[in-house]
Order: sequence, then structure tokens, then C-alpha cells
Amino acid sequence: MEMKITRLEMDIKRLLSVCEDMAQNNLSDDWKLSKYIEAVSEMITELIKKSDPDKDSLNQYTKRMQFLQGFLNTKEIKNPEEKLVALEMLEPTQVSNSRTKDIKHKYKVTYTKQLRDELLGNDVNEFKSFKQSDVDSNDNLNELLKHHQNKQDSIAEELIAITRGLRENSELAGKIIKKDIEVLEKSSKGMDTNYENLKREEQKLMEFVRKSSWRCWIWVLAVAMVAIFIKMILFIKVTKKN
Repeated sequence: MEMKITRLEMDIKRLLSVCEDMAQNNLSDDWKLSKYIEAVSEMITELIKKSDPDKDSLNQYTKRMQFLQGFLNTKEIKNPEEKLVALEMLEPTQVSNSRTKDIKHKYKVTYTKQLRDELLGNDVNEFKSFKQSDVDSNDNLNELLKHHQNKQDSIAEELIAITRGLRENSELAGKIIKKDIEVLEKSSKGMDTNYENLKREEQKLMEFVRKSSWRCWIWVLAVAMVAIFIKMILFIKVTKKN
């Protein structure tokens, strides 16, 4: 049976789409995006309190909101390499109308370019400094070209190391998430088992109470019959004396 989508859920979906559009289009109003994300978080909390939303839908809303918050945090990081690492840790949501995957891909390209520009910029500065002091002869020119080639090789090695580090961080994040999922599944199974045990104990208690009530009435009737019997004997004795 398909669950009816409430007005609040529709508002959450609309606001999430607006936030993703702002993030994808690289709008400069980060403060506005931050306020929108806070509003989404409050609306999700309100949705949980006021209704019983579909668990899968609620999970997707929460993941999209957390991705956007994480993305916004990466923009505040100054170091391009740290930006790339933080972005790689974010997990896009697998929803047809979500653009989190596109956002991650776009900013991965952007942050990689920033890192490359920073590395090349440092190299250019060293190149100029070297050129101003030692470019007067062919020997110095060859030495300069060799130095430049060495720097290019160094940059390539750094990029390879960064890529390897990102891959390792991604694998580590995947293992951590998998472990968390396993813990949640075990907790869920434990809760189900406890619930079944509680139901069985409740049934036993109800059965005991039912039997106890019958026993109580039997004792009451027995006491009443004994009392009546004693009264009859006393009545007979009194009658005989008279």
C-alpha cells in the first residue's frame, strides 16, 4: 500500500532540491544555503514528531541533508588537498531526483584543479627565481630545464600519492559504514528478539492472572459454603434446644 505524502514531506523535498541546485550552480550565497540546510534539518525533526513517515524516504531525506552540510563544510577548508579528502568522504544518495552525485563530481574536478594550480604556481615562482639569477649561459639554461623537469616529476608523484590517499580513505570510509550497518542490523535483531520474549512473558503473565482469578473465586465459594454449613449446624442445635 502506497503511503500518502504529507504537505511537510513535499516542502522538505522542494527545499532539498533548491539546496542541491544552489550547490551545483556554485552560487556564492553560502550563508543562505546554510540557513536552508538548517531549515531542512528542523523540518525533518518535525516530520518525525508529527507523523510516521516511510523509513526509506526519511533515510533519503536525512542523507541528502547530511551530504549538503558536508559539502558546505568542504568549501570552508583552505587547503585544496584537505578539501579533496573531505569531499571524497561524502556519500552521494542513490535517488533519481537527487543531484548529490553530480555535485560531488563537479567539485572533485574543481578542487583537483585548485590543487594543481597551487602546485604549479609554486613551481612557476621557483622557476622565475631561478631564471632571474642563472639564465646567462647555455649551461644554466640546461640546468634550468632539468630543474623544471624534476619539479614536474615531483608534482606528478604528489598527485599520484594524493590519489592513492583518497582511494585509501574511501575504502576506509566504506569499511566503517559497512561496520556501522552490521552493528545496526545486530541491534535491530536484538530488539526483535527482546520484543518476542516480552510478548511471550506478557502472555504467560496474562494466563497466570486469569488462572489466579479463578482460584480466588473458588476459595471465596469454599469459604462461603463452610460458613453456610457452620451456620446451619448452629441453627439446628439452637432449634433442638428450643
